[in-house]
Amino acid sequence: IPGAIQALRLSIDVYGPGHIELVPCYLLLAEANLGLGRHKQAEEYLCLANWSILKNPDCSNALKSQLYRNFGKLYASQGKLDDALHQLANDIYFSSLQVGPEHIDTSGGYYYLATVLYLQTRLDCALAMCDKVVDIWFKHVIKMLQSDQESDPVLIGEAQLLDGLQILSKIASLREECLGADHIASGEVAFTLGLLYQIAGDFSKAVESMTKALNVYERELGPDHQSTIEVKKSIESIEAKVDDGDM
Repeated sequence: IPGAIQALRLSIDVYGPGHIELVPCYLLLAEANLGLGRHKQAEEYLCLANWSILKNPDCSNALKSQLYRNFGKLYASQGKLDDALHQLANDIYFSSLQVGPEHIDTSGGYYYLATVLYLQTRLDCALAMCDKVVDIWFKHVIKMLQSDQESDPVLIGEAQLLDGLQILSKIASLREECLGADHIASGEVAFTLGLLYQIAGDFSKAVESMTKALNVYERELGPDHQSTIEVKKSIESIEAKVDDGDM
């Protein structure tokens, strides 16, 4: 936080108050204070960011998305669930305008929407949002693993990777709680999480998560089902490369 405050002061000196260039600093400070449970300070920084955005209506949809997502997280933590839903709906809207509704950046909005719906005990709706998140991440990691990373790479940033691992882990816990560890949906998120661990280079966790998925698939779909075979091949591919020293 001290570093972010110093960066904000320097930005104010350079750009002046209310400039759009201050918004990233405001959002960073808001997220930090929100993580520490300092709701009042977080809301103050979000209001400053909102004021700057209102003064600069041509700012990027990405900034607007981040603002509304943080407002949604703030209101959810304060128990203002209807307000949180409204803010997160705005987050998804502006993120969709920026990168599309099926992008991994937009999936975070769906996830936080799911957490609010869960708090409202609207479990079917919460699980439906989780389905959307898992589907988006599964498609993305498959594209990454199947693409030629030299000629036609499908990239992912470190922050996106960490967010994906965290979100998918929480969805895995939610599905196990609501549906059971043996439900096919629990297997699906375990496989997706395993693929993402593979991309992250954590091969032991990748195999662990995929093995969990394989057990579910074999029990629910049978050993000869195409999805079961794909999970088994993924595990064997990782283990073979580790044994050969390629990973």
